[in-house]
Amino acid sequence: MINSWVVEERVALLPTIGKLVAKSLPKPDLAEEKISFGPDFQQVMLLVWPTLPELRRRSAVLFLHGGGWYSGNPLLYRFVGHFFAGLGYPTLLGGYRLAPNNKFPTQMDDVYSGLKAGLLALGDNGINVEQLIVGGQSAGAQLAALLVYDRYHAARMSALQGKLIAGFYSISGPLSFADCNQPELLNMILDLMGDGVDWKAADPIQFIKGDEKVPALLIHGDRDPLVDMANTRAFANRLGESHSSQVELFVVHGGHHADLAALFVNELPITQVLEKWLAHCD
Repeated sequence: MINSWVVEERVALLPTIGKLVAKSLPKPDLAEEKISFGPDFQQVMLLVWPTLPELRRRSAVLFLHGGGWYSGNPLLYRFVGHFFAGLGYPTLLGGYRLAPNNKFPTQMDDVYSGLKAGLLALGDNGINVEQLIVGGQSAGAQLAALLVYDRYHAARMSALQGKLIAGFYSISGPLSFADCNQPELLNMILDLMGDGVDWKAADPIQFIKGDEKVPALLIHGDRDPLVDMANTRAFANRLGESHSSQVELFVVHGGHHADLAALFVNELPITQVLEKWLAHCD
């Protein structure tokens, strides 16, 4: 039997789909470039940036797509790139090889390699990136969290042309595997990790040590049928235990899961919150 909340989400998303498509159409004030960083068709990065140098901010935004780690592609999220780049942020929409054929940590290797290739490509286009704001939606938010909070990946990041991570944002992210209770999501994690594997290596909340200083904006819908709201609350509470951490939790009342993509077409109150938070990080 289909969860009634899933039906609600699909109905709520329908009016937004056309607007997302419209937001993906080419714009004269934005430039795009697709680059490949490996032989797999999913190893691609889509770059979007303002054509006028005076409109570019010093921070670039990395967005990692969702899709349960088994579906999705950066090209489907061009509207996200147009949203961030329209605010002045050179944007990197990252792809990664998908489960179940590719097990974790393959996805993290691709996130890092794609980001490295994307920054080099932006430099070749004369765009100097001083710092990065990192995040994603759903499965992409989980990968972005590891990039920021896992000390191993943070060390790789610090060596990445000395780029500072200036902020982390999560939209509907599975950030605490202990709070992932929906059978569908648990099966997705199993496909990602493999049977008999310790999931802690991919569980973002496990890497919070209490000395985090990166500002975080955590967004979640209170009617999410896939990723329980408890994920974001637990992650926010753990981050909040550190006096040095700046964490903001924003609950989208009536929001589900995929329909939070409406924030990128200025349809939700969280849109302005995100814009102000980005400006503060920049």
